[in-house]
Amino acid sequence: MLSKTILKNAAVELYATTFSQDARRIRESDNKNITRCKPTDNRTHLKAAINWICRAQDMTDDGGVPAMFSLLQGWTGSYPETTGYIIPTMFDAANVLQRDDLRERAIEMADWLITCQDDDGSFPGMFVGAFTGPRVFNTGQTIFGLLRTHEETNDDQYLTVATKAADWLCNIQDPDGAWRKHTLNNIVHTYNVRTAWALAELAKTTNSDRCKNAANANALWTIGQQNEHGFFNYNTFCPDEPNTNLHTLLYALRGLLETGQLLDNPDYINHATRTADALHDLWQQNNHLSGAFHDDWSTAATWRCLTGEAQLVIAWTRCDQILNQTSYQNAATDLLERIKSAQLVDETNLDLFGGLTGCYPVNGGYERYCLVNWAAKFLADAFIIKEEQQRDAQ
Repeated sequence: MLSKTILKNAAVELYATTFSQDARRIRESDNKNITRCKPTDNRTHLKAAINWICRAQDMTDDGGVPAMFSLLQGWTGSYPETTGYIIPTMFDAANVLQRDDLRERAIEMADWLITCQDDDGSFPGMFVGAFTGPRVFNTGQTIFGLLRTHEETNDDQYLTVATKAADWLCNIQDPDGAWRKHTLNNIVHTYNVRTAWALAELAKTTNSDRCKNAANANALWTIGQQNEHGFFNYNTFCPDEPNTNLHTLLYALRGLLETGQLLDNPDYINHATRTADALHDLWQQNNHLSGAFHDDWSTAATWRCLTGEAQLVIAWTRCDQILNQTSYQNAATDLLERIKSAQLVDETNLDLFGGLTGCYPVNGGYERYCLVNWAAKFLADAFIIKEEQQRDAQ
């Protein structure tokens, strides 16, 4: 008997073939390994990614950013989690591109976030029209945007909302530092160390020992989940998944790295760079990265996770910055060039122009047939951090 997964995948492919010309066209091109665009300078690609995010925001009437544009179903509702961490990207892009409109958009996003907070301080999972109950990771990610908006505007309402969110996170944290309540699919996730990073950022702003201690406790728990290969266990979206997505591995790597930097803890940074080194070795061996891995870095995945690749460019660059080295610089530059060729620049459809699909080919194993807002966000961040790196080297 055919499994439900096989039948579901077949149905999606049939739908794409029958009803979506764009999905069919991109799938056929990807599976022939035809590059989606000819890479040009980073600034041009950055503008395209930011304009896609602006397009996404304009598709709503609430000020948030839709989770994704599905080639099969169109735009979803606004997504609190990723809108939260898109806000700093918009402020950064406003500075780099000298665009005041991006600053205004970032504030509009933060104002919408405030309306999404529950009375207990938490933020919901999923997106408008499909909200779930409170979620740890989603709540953590909103803190980034609220803190940055407070920094940019000096308006204390954003700090008040962020502090209330942090209090909720501290209240429900387990004694060992992990979060097991109010998590996706009710399982523990190592990638929640990105939430610890948000708490460490808040502790830096408010001198909160409680937030600092909570961030430290989760970082300690996280390094305990790293195996001898530098791989983070308990890091999947669903229980019993055989592979871990590059995207969530990078959530864990970057979260631990930045938490270590903020808490001045070299041990956390060293554990993060173990993962960065393992991925660097794979890149040097193959000039390619799979979209998902087993816990020994072996893989059966034939698709790429574009989202995770963009995150890796940022993580490698941040490792170099924090450690005052250039060990990852060439790999980060080469990988970014590879990602640029996968950015969609179809001017005949503005819902596509400048966006990035979750995976390559478009019908691969992560958010298939979807342009996701977090991919565009991390791609923009990668361009911005590389520009900063080049400026500092001059």
